Amino acid sequence: MKTIYDVIIVGGGPAGLSVGAELSKELNVLLIEKNKVGYTSKSWFVPKDVVMKNEDIIPQTYGGVTRFLTNTYSGSPYQWNAKLFDRYPYIKERDILIYWRDMILRNGSEIIEECTFEDHEVLDDRVKVETLKGMFEGKLLIDASGVDSLILKKYEIDPKNYYWWSVYGAVSKHPGGVKNMKVGDYMLWQTFKDTNANEDTSLRNGRPVFEYEILDENTSFSLILFLRKERMSLSIMEKEFKHIVRDEDSTKNFHDMEVQEYKYGWYPSGGLSQRIARNRVDCIGSAGCWTTPCGWGMGFILNNYKQYSRSLIELVKQDILDMDSLYNLVDMETYDKSQILLNQLITHFLSNASAPQLDKFIDLFREIDPLICEKIFTLKVTPDELVQVLRVVVKNFDLEDLAKIIPHEDYVHILELTKYSVLTFLKDLFNRVFHRQKPVQESGDGYDFEV
Repeated sequence: MKTIYDVIIVGGGPAGLSVGAELSKELNVLLIEKNKVGYTSKSWFVPKDVVMKNEDIIPQTYGGVTRFLTNTYSGSPYQWNAKLFDRYPYIKERDILIYWRDMILRNGSEIIEECTFEDHEVLDDRVKVETLKGMFEGKLLIDASGVDSLILKKYEIDPKNYYWWSVYGAVSKHPGGVKNMKVGDYMLWQTFKDTNANEDTSLRNGRPVFEYEILDENTSFSLILFLRKERMSLSIMEKEFKHIVRDEDSTKNFHDMEVQEYKYGWYPSGGLSQRIARNRVDCIGSAGCWTTPCGWGMGFILNNYKQYSRSLIELVKQDILDMDSLYNLVDMETYDKSQILLNQLITHFLSNASAPQLDKFIDLFREIDPLICEKIFTLKVTPDELVQVLRVVVKNFDLEDLAKIIPHEDYVHILELTKYSVLTFLKDLFNRVFHRQKPVQESGDGYDFEV
C-alpha cells in the first residue's frame, strides 16, 4: 500500500528543516531537497533573544557582533558598542541544518536528497507531488523551496511588490591578522566616494553598500549588498565585490585576504511573514517572505518555527487544510503589525533615497541613542522611540524630498502605521486610567507569530 505522508516539504534549507524537525515529532513527514542537506551559500547572525529562547539551538551558535560601525563617504566614521544585547550570535550554518536533519530522521520521518521537485496536483483529500525520483502523496504540501519557487510560479504568485536584498561576500583568512579591526565588529553601512557618481545616486541604481563582520583574530566575513526591486545576478555581484575588496582605498584591510568560501543569497523584503497559502499548500521561508532586517530570514525562522509547527500539527490531525484555515493559521498583534510596516517603509526609503540622503539618515543616530537603531532593525522599537525618530527625521529632512523618496503605494502604509500607533496609545491610556497600570512600552519581539 502506497504511503500517504502527513506532510511533504519541498526544500531543505533552515525553514524546511526546522519546521520538518518539529512536525516529525508527531507527524509522518517527507522532506525533499535538491542538493545535500547541510549545504548552504548563506550566513547568519541573529538577535540574542531568539537564540536564548531555543535552548537546543544555543550549541549551534558562537561569538557574535559586539560593536557596530558606519563609514559613509560624506560623513565621518562612527561606532558604538551593541546596546540591545551584549552580542548578536553567529549561527554555525551547517551545524544547525544537520541538527534539524538528524532530528527528522530520529523521529522516523524521511529525507530524500538530490531530488528536484517538478510539479504537484491538489486533490480533495491529498496532494500528489512529482519529483525526479518519483511520485509521492501527502495531506499537505509545504513550499520551503526559496526565492525561485516553482510552486509560487504555478499559482502565478508574483512577488512584484518585494524589494530584494542581493548579497555577495566571502569568509576569508587574513595572513597578518585583522590588524586594527576588532573581533565582534560589524560594519553596518559603508559607502564610497564615487557612490553618487551616477545621476541617480540611490541604492536602487547606484553602487552597493559594503559591510563586514570580524569573526575572530584572523577571519572576516565581508560582503556587499544591493537593495532593489529586482535581484542582482551572481556575475555582477561577484565582479563588484572583488573590485571593492581589492581596489578601494578604504578597504585596504581586505586587500590581502585569502578567500575560504564565497557566500551569497537573495532575501525578499516586502512586508514580513506574507501568508501565502492555497488548499493543502502553504509557503514558508523565503517562498513565504519569512525575513527580517536582522539575521535576514534566520531571525524570523528561529522566532517562529516551533509556534508555527505546533499550530499546524493540530490542523493536519484534523485534516483542516483549506486555504482559509492555512492562511489564518497565524496572525500578528497590533503592535507587531506596526513594526512590520515600519520595516517596510524604512526598506523602501533605503532603496530609493539618494546617497547624500542615506548618509544623512545614518548620521541621525548621532543625535538619538544608537540603541534605537538596533531596535528599529530588530523590530523592537516602542511608540515613544518611534516618535523620537520621527522628530529627528522631520528636523533634518525636507518633507518635500521625503515625499519624493517614499513610493506612492506606501502612503497607505503611513496611514496604517499612524492608526496602529494611535491604537497602541489608546490601549496604554485605557490601562492607566482604568487599571492603574503603567503604559506598555514593548509588546513581543515585533516579529513573533501569534495564534
